[in-house]
Amino acid sequence: MIASVWMWIRGEVDDRQGQAAAFGYTKGTFLLPFAFMVAGLIEAVAIHLLVPWQWLRVTLLIATVVSLVMVVGWLAGRVVHPHLITENDLVLRSGSAVVATVVLAEINAARLIRRFDRTDEELRDGRLYLPGPDGTVLDIDFRSGIPVTFHSEEPTEITGVSLHVDDPQAMLVRLRAVTT
Repeated sequence: MIASVWMWIRGEVDDRQGQAAAFGYTKGTFLLPFAFMVAGLIEAVAIHLLVPWQWLRVTLLIATVVSLVMVVGWLAGRVVHPHLITENDLVLRSGSAVVATVVLAEINAARLIRRFDRTDEELRDGRLYLPGPDGTVLDIDFRSGIPVTFHSEEPTEITGVSLHVDDPQAMLVRLRAVTT
């Protein structure tokens, strides 16, 4: 998280030194974490004014600062680690974690499909869902099963992915250009 925050401060994006097309997925994700940060700052002031014991005040303030750093680190991870399309692969990410790497030749079809029913990352019926706060906007189907390890579960195969990206049309154009 700290490395992601440092990259964010310096304005860097992990796009393999410019060797990949990067597609962000942060649109719509800032509101809730921002609300948590504001609440944390209000909490810090309230702790300072209301808690009479110095040892407890310091302990609670440290916990508040750590939680604020974690929220900023989570946001930074999503900003500086976008999905990538390299010369040969599609790299799907969730923050700094690489969820799946798909050889472009394995992509059978890609299409714009707006789904509002999935807002949590999950594996269901052989499909991986990587949504934003308002669902998914792009479906990618594979020719055969692609192995993924998702949230430290046992490795499993997926036949497609539905994901949220900030500019789905640009990603679709890029996928079609490199898979045809």
